[in-house]
Amino acid sequence: MLIGSKVYYDANSGNVIVITPEFAGPVVETTKEQDFKLYKSLEEKVFEEVNFIQLEHGAYKFDRFKGGEIVRIDLETKEPLFLYPVEEGTEPNSPSNSLESQINDLRQRLDESDTRNEKLVEENTLNQIALMELHAMLLSTLQD
Repeated sequence: MLIGSKVYYDANSGNVIVITPEFAGPVVETTKEQDFKLYKSLEEKVFEEVNFIQLEHGAYKFDRFKGGEIVRIDLETKEPLFLYPVEEGTEPNSPSNSLESQINDLRQRLDESDTRNEKLVEENTLNQIALMELHAMLLSTLQD
């Protein structure tokens, strides 16, 4: 069985409290109540003021590979917000959507652009045909 990480966060701010590890093999998924007993950082919180999101096993591997760390949860979308290491000489950045999410958004925008471009190519071809027909009509009306 594959069990993804759980990201526990403050329900009011979205700030991450604890991220449980992923598991694979003969394991049983824990409940919120069990996790509150297992993790000291959760035990210190008010149960009702803590929410969590369950990630798929292996989710956000690319972000983790790039050094991304989930620091907050967007309270509207329930998507994790990542903070990435800052290179020397650059300004620190604020938490942002995952790279996977950004890639998926770009893929969707590219697909939409491709669709629009195909329609524009069709319109352009029709316009060129119409112009050629108009040109032929104009030429036929001119005297020699």
